[in-house]
Amino acid sequence: MVAPSSILVGSHVWVEDPDVAWIDGEVKEVKGEEITVDSTSGKTIVAKTSNVYPKDPEFPSCGVDDMTRLAYLHEPGVLQNLKCRYDINEIYTYTGNILIAVNPFRRLPHLYSSHMMEQYKGAAFGELSPHPFAVADASYRHMINEGISQSILVSGESGAGKTESTKMLMRYLAYMGGRVSKAEERSVEQKVLESNPVLEAFGNAKTVRNNNSSRFGKFVEIQFDPRGQISGAAIRTYLLERSRVCQVSDPERNYHCFYMLCAAPPEEVEKYKLGNPRTFHYLNQSNCYELDGVDSCKEYLLTKRAMDVVGISQGEQDGIFRVVAAILHLGNIEFKKGQEIDSAEPKDDKSRFHLKTAAELLMCNEKALEDSLCKRVMVTRDESITKSLDPVSAALSRDALAKIVYSKLFDWLVDKINVSISQDPESKSLIGVLDIYGFESFKTNSFEQFCINLTNEKLQQHFNQHVFKMEQEEYKKEEIDWSYIEFIDNQDILDLIEKKPGGIIALLDEACMFPRSTHETFAQKLYQTFKDNKRFSKPKLSRTDFTICHYAGDVTYQTELFLDKNKDYVVSEHQALLNASECSFVSSLFPPSPEESSKTTKFSSIGSSFKQQLQALLETLSATEPHYIRCVKPNNALKPGIFENQNVLQQLRCGGVMEAIRISCAGFPSRKSFREFVARFSLLAPEVLSKRNNYTEVTASKKILEKSKLSGYQIGKTKVFLRAGQMAELDALRTEILGRSASLIQRKVRTYLCRKRFILLRLSAIQIQALCRGQVARHQYEEMRREAAALNIQKHLRKFLARKAYKNLYFSAVSIQTGMRGMIARSELLSRKQTRAATVIQSHCRRFLANRRYLRLKKAAITTQCAWRARVARKELRKLRMAARETGALQEAKTKLEKEVEELTWRLQLEKRTRVDLEESKKQESARFESTLQKMQLEFEESKKKESARFESNLQKKELEFEESKKQESERFESTLHKMQLEFEESKKQESERFESTFHKMQLEFEESKKQESARFESTTQKMQLEFEESKKQERARFESTLHRKELQFQQLQFELQKLQLEFEESKKQERETLESTLHKKELEFQESKKQERATFESTLYKKELEFQELQVEFQKMQLELEKTKELLIKEREAAKKIAEQVPAVQEIPVIDDELVNKLTAENEQLKALGSSLEQKINETERKYEETNKLSEERLKQGLEAESKIVELKTEMQRLEKKILDMGAEDQKPQQQAIPSAPSKNMSEVTSAEIPVVDDESMNKPTVIEDESMNKHTVIEDESMNKHTVIDDESMNKLTPENEQLKILDMGAEDQKPQQLAMPSSLSTTMSEVTSAEIPVIDNESMNKPTVIDDGSINRLIAENEQLKALVSTLEQKINETERKYEETKKISDERLKQTLEAESKIIELKTTVQRLEEKILDMETDQKSQQQALLSTPSRKMPEPLENGHHAQLSSGPSTRLGREDSKLRRSQTEKQQPESVDDLLKCVAQNLGFSQEKPVAAFTIYKCLLHWKSFEAEKTSVFDRLIEVMGSALEDQDNNDHMAYWLSNTSSLLFLLQRSLKASGSMQKPPAGASFFARMTKSFRSSSANLQAGVLSQVEAKYPALLFKQQLSAYVEKIYGIIRDNLKKNLSPLISGCIQVPRISKGAAFQKCEGLQGYHSPAGLWQSIIECLNKMMGTLKDNFVPPILVQNIFTQTFAYINVQLFNSLLLRRECCTFSNGEYVKSGLAELELWCAEADVEYVGPSWDELKHTRQAVGFLVINQKSKISFDEISKDLCSALSVQQLYRVCTLYRDDNYNTQSVSPDVLAHMKELMSDDTEDDGGSSFLLEDDISIPFTMEDISNCHQVKEFASVRPAEELMTDPAFQFLQD
Repeated sequence: MVAPSSILVGSHVWVEDPDVAWIDGEVKEVKGEEITVDSTSGKTIVAKTSNVYPKDPEFPSCGVDDMTRLAYLHEPGVLQNLKCRYDINEIYTYTGNILIAVNPFRRLPHLYSSHMMEQYKGAAFGELSPHPFAVADASYRHMINEGISQSILVSGESGAGKTESTKMLMRYLAYMGGRVSKAEERSVEQKVLESNPVLEAFGNAKTVRNNNSSRFGKFVEIQFDPRGQISGAAIRTYLLERSRVCQVSDPERNYHCFYMLCAAPPEEVEKYKLGNPRTFHYLNQSNCYELDGVDSCKEYLLTKRAMDVVGISQGEQDGIFRVVAAILHLGNIEFKKGQEIDSAEPKDDKSRFHLKTAAELLMCNEKALEDSLCKRVMVTRDESITKSLDPVSAALSRDALAKIVYSKLFDWLVDKINVSISQDPESKSLIGVLDIYGFESFKTNSFEQFCINLTNEKLQQHFNQHVFKMEQEEYKKEEIDWSYIEFIDNQDILDLIEKKPGGIIALLDEACMFPRSTHETFAQKLYQTFKDNKRFSKPKLSRTDFTICHYAGDVTYQTELFLDKNKDYVVSEHQALLNASECSFVSSLFPPSPEESSKTTKFSSIGSSFKQQLQALLETLSATEPHYIRCVKPNNALKPGIFENQNVLQQLRCGGVMEAIRISCAGFPSRKSFREFVARFSLLAPEVLSKRNNYTEVTASKKILEKSKLSGYQIGKTKVFLRAGQMAELDALRTEILGRSASLIQRKVRTYLCRKRFILLRLSAIQIQALCRGQVARHQYEEMRREAAALNIQKHLRKFLARKAYKNLYFSAVSIQTGMRGMIARSELLSRKQTRAATVIQSHCRRFLANRRYLRLKKAAITTQCAWRARVARKELRKLRMAARETGALQEAKTKLEKEVEELTWRLQLEKRTRVDLEESKKQESARFESTLQKMQLEFEESKKKESARFESNLQKKELEFEESKKQESERFESTLHKMQLEFEESKKQESERFESTFHKMQLEFEESKKQESARFESTTQKMQLEFEESKKQERARFESTLHRKELQFQQLQFELQKLQLEFEESKKQERETLESTLHKKELEFQESKKQERATFESTLYKKELEFQELQVEFQKMQLELEKTKELLIKEREAAKKIAEQVPAVQEIPVIDDELVNKLTAENEQLKALGSSLEQKINETERKYEETNKLSEERLKQGLEAESKIVELKTEMQRLEKKILDMGAEDQKPQQQAIPSAPSKNMSEVTSAEIPVVDDESMNKPTVIEDESMNKHTVIEDESMNKHTVIDDESMNKLTPENEQLKILDMGAEDQKPQQLAMPSSLSTTMSEVTSAEIPVIDNESMNKPTVIDDGSINRLIAENEQLKALVSTLEQKINETERKYEETKKISDERLKQTLEAESKIIELKTTVQRLEEKILDMETDQKSQQQALLSTPSRKMPEPLENGHHAQLSSGPSTRLGREDSKLRRSQTEKQQPESVDDLLKCVAQNLGFSQEKPVAAFTIYKCLLHWKSFEAEKTSVFDRLIEVMGSALEDQDNNDHMAYWLSNTSSLLFLLQRSLKASGSMQKPPAGASFFARMTKSFRSSSANLQAGVLSQVEAKYPALLFKQQLSAYVEKIYGIIRDNLKKNLSPLISGCIQVPRISKGAAFQKCEGLQGYHSPAGLWQSIIECLNKMMGTLKDNFVPPILVQNIFTQTFAYINVQLFNSLLLRRECCTFSNGEYVKSGLAELELWCAEADVEYVGPSWDELKHTRQAVGFLVINQKSKISFDEISKDLCSALSVQQLYRVCTLYRDDNYNTQSVSPDVLAHMKELMSDDTEDDGGSSFLLEDDISIPFTMEDISNCHQVKEFASVRPAEELMTDPAFQFLQD
């Protein structure tokens, strides 16, 4: 409470209020012990000084993190702090090391993200904002460091958030010590949480305050191995409320599982014979059966699903629900008196039904169950006596059975869950999380509340001991005297309840053991025993209730059901009955106990067992180091944003928080650090702030306390400790001084304001007077100037107008004459030019059209001739085919075909020549036409320029004449005006003389005449002026119209000129496009027709050859068959003649041999069946053949593609060879080989050189080239023919014979397949034909003979038999042939695959050759002199003379090419021999620091030149790159040396740039697509992107795989070295930034010297200066090593981003950083950084300063004044546009003005932010408000390539150490 002396008028105090618990107000009047307070609610309250608490006037609006730091540690202060923090969503608060968690009833996921866990990892407790993660981290660190098991006690009411807090704790522990689980394996945390629904269903029930209250305690043990990883877990349950099974008070409910089972699906309800809960005695004791918003059926299904997850089988689930249903049925069994004395039996049929149902569900004997409930067996020494029980005892026995069964069931569930979670028996370290019910005090408190409150008393004693221990450790740490502090314990309450033999529990057990005891006798016993106990009292209006004074308040208990709920009989009959159950699950719940074999009934007290379990729990907690989390439910409505003071205050009392505060108040409740104390109370002793006295913070604090005349305080090492009430006395003194100071300040300010107002008024009057006087004077002066100026203007105006009128007339006349003459001349010239140009265009156009018509006719004639000749050739071929049956025509056909081939070849050559002539004529015509157009265009441009120059000269002349006339007219006008003025002056003088000579009488007349003259003169002047203006307007309008007409005419002429020019350009363009399109179409048509004719000819030639061969084979077969037929016919005729001679002439009688006919018919049937089976076999074989053939075709296609690639590469190779020869021919006269002019010889040479011709041997062989493949692969285009393209004969000869064989087989199969299909259908026709061909025919002479034998049917059968035999043999041959073709096709397919691979390898060799040729060309270009000597020493290649029409003979592979290749190989082999020694020297050299040349690294340039000279980039295998990588890897060992790292970063980045610009195969390292073939992958690897590089600096090379791999490794090293340098800089800055964050930012503290206890303290300015020095040092290091600016820029950009993250997160997490003084301090440091960025080069710093935008804006907000007047839009859009709403809200709520005590933003702004935050949370799930550091690589290889230029390396010098080595002589070139 407050000392009376400290209460003054104006003090702020807390007063009790019945509605809101405590209300604050201001003291208005003090009358002795009574004070009058005006509360903030508007009420006036009169209270005693002993019932009020002081209020801290400087209490921050957002509260404090740790309530031990409150100036006044009392109930209203704690309540206010929690409410303020709850309003700003700060739901966690410390009280020492106790965490208080207020349930927000909303999702705040940003508080529990992984990034937040990373922030709390390893942070000291209390360093960051309060959080469960901090408690979990502290317990984990203590367990790891000290090896002591830890426990975290989570307590609070149901609904206060205990489960969520437990989840957060387990999440963090899993984050710190979690193992890497498999894909589908659940973590220990998940398994524990998955068990919650099962335990809640069987252990939770509805109570008065909560619908889901846990009626048991849960202790989750998370076990760790020695490495700190989670190895297992276990769930321990304590203190299950078993009495609830049988007794339920209204409006509470029984356990949830009973209601769930009654609401189960109908089949389940029927199975267990359940129904409405109102029909069961154990459930209908209360009127509450359903819960709002809870569907019991859905909860039942969820519970079953949770059982499945936990691992409870369906059989076990059935057993569980059997037991639950059996308990309900047991409760409905009622008893009545039996026939015997003191006996009992079931009351009625309903009771017997439930008895029977319970027996069925438990699967035991119904009679035995009845006996176990109604009888007891008493065992004596001699015999066993069976005793009957009365109805009351039988009901107690029933309830005991229900309770023991339910308790066993719950224990079994816990054991099953532990088995599912898997424990670690070898674990020696664990962290336990205790979730247990809190203190309960209702209107009706029974035995359950008594046991629960006993538990909380025991836990509170443990808590008090821990709190007192912590207080002692704090005092010891600060080295203060605390020996006189008394610790008040609650041991007296524990003794009252559980002491033996006189405790309440002992008396209750004693009463339960006497059958006749009642609750009245028990209550009287309590009254007698504890009548003198201070903690025990008897209510006045009750005879059976008693009240116990607990630590949380007085609780009155009703004893009516104490005895019944405490009884827990252990009946042996029940044990034996259920152990013998046929249900294995029920029997497993009651295993046999050897020590309980006797048939006895033992009494067991629930209170005693409860006490034993509680003792076990406390022993477990005592073996661990405890941590406490107190969960608070802010309101009973369970809604967010509602904070009920009375409710929260009651929970704080029940949770022991107030008790901890009481313990703290017993010692030194108010404690302040020296700096805070001096900053707050330095007003009491102003001399401590003087620098002269040189006070330290400790001495200053002592001086203040001494001057305040306090006693009992203590001075620690870092803090000032004050006794209760002393802080209020200091605040009262401080308020008094502030009041006096305020009065003085007000007086001075009022004086200053009044004087300032007077001075301002006086100065204003003086200034107004001066301005008025000045304005009047300026006005008078302006009038005088205007009068003088008017006269002058009139004079000059008259002169100008007269002169201008004359000049306008003169200039108009001259301009009109000049314009008309020029227009006529220009029109004449233009018409002449147009006529001339049209004549020239017409002549050229007519010539072009005639020439085009002639060429078109010529080409059409040639095309028509070729087509006609092809048609004639096809006709001749048909004739040859018709004559193919004759043997003599074969040789002639062959000869004709050969001639046809020669003729077509000659025609093809002729067409080529024609095409070349056409192209040459087209080029000449096009060149002539273009030259003519250019001449015309030049003439037109020249004429245009001349005309333009003439027009400009005329225009200039006109302008000069106009100016001259204007000048003359002006002079004339001025002279006239001057004369008029002189005349006027003369007349004026004369008038004046006359006026002077006249008498006074004439004065009036003179005045009148003067007035008349003046009026006349003015009128004359006005008339002249009007006439002059009119003439001026007319002349001006006339001149402007004339000028406008001239401009229009000029524009029209220009437009016509442009139009003519555009028409001319358009006509020229159209003619050119028409000409080009016509030529292109004709060229395409010619090529297409040529290709078609050639393909048609070759396909026709091939088909003719095949048909010829087939005809030849068929002809031979037909000859053999004809000979055989003739022989058979002769034999048959002879036989017939012999028979006819022998047989006498008789009448013709047909004779049929039945036996022979049957035999032939059967044989024919067998042959037909055999033929069909052979046909099936043929079809199957052909199917295999077709599949193999298809595979072979695919391989053939790949081979042909390879061939085409070979052709392209050979073409490229020959082009390069030709280029080499041409370069050699510049210095040496080429020798050309003359080609004979004979047409036949030319034609044969051209054919052999360019067209693949089939020779005699190939003509005899079945050579096949398909149309498609010929069109795609073997047809050589004209362009390649003009470039001497030669097909590789070796590769073509390898594939061509096999292709021909395969295609012949394929065509043969196609020809035979329709024959096979048609053969069965035409079998009868074939048989008839064979019969007519082979059966002998009887002539007329034999027919006229008298005796004839009709054997036609027999002959037909014989013929059919022979036909079938022939067919069978043919089919067998076909099978053999098909199988042979299948084998051959398969063999050819395999060979094709092999040849395709060989072709691919050959492609690689050709590419290598092409690459070497390109290198040779580069060498020849760079070393022309040496190449000339090589060419002189080599026999010159004979160049072919050009044939007619641009054709050339084939280039022979002369010795020069071979010599070039041998020379290249020789040089390469010599280089490779020298490489090992050279590589060693190179590696030794580059391992040292070679420095830089021209700001470029010498080592990188030297490595590149050596690799380029050694041709290592083109090597298929080399170890140079691996050894270079090893050197770089060894260089990275010294990672702390930034200078060394910067040197290698410069070298690796420069070398990477050189490789990036040199290596052509930029895409070869990409992974090929999955479907690509081997050939496609190989060809893709040789694709490269060329770049234009300066000769002599870099060279482009075709890189191989090792070089590309080296490039990738080099890129990785650049990124790695970059990361090392960046991380080193961050590591150097980290302690400095931490110092900036941790050092207090109180400006007043700077007046004191550092304390002796603060070691390592740095001045604030020194820290920022150290950061600047660190940045300067790194900048210098990077510049000295010439690191590319892009890398330096990224290093500093990411470093500044890191500074921004650290500073900004500190503002969001540390309240002491979010203050006005700290904002000023950080702002000064940011100014230093901004100055550094401004002074540094932009190319090295870049946008680094922009990376600090979050911190800059947040600090700018902290130091701004009058925050309460700023709107949300101004904050979010102007001041802090980069900050999110969550970050703004966090900064606004944490802000504290420690300098001027100003307020943060207005409540409306905070409410608006809060609303936006809730919307954002619903949308995005509430992302974290903390910033994350970016550790990525922010640049690409292209960025490095762009920051260098090739010319920068032109003057770089290689390593001097290698220049003297002869092996590195090439470095000097």
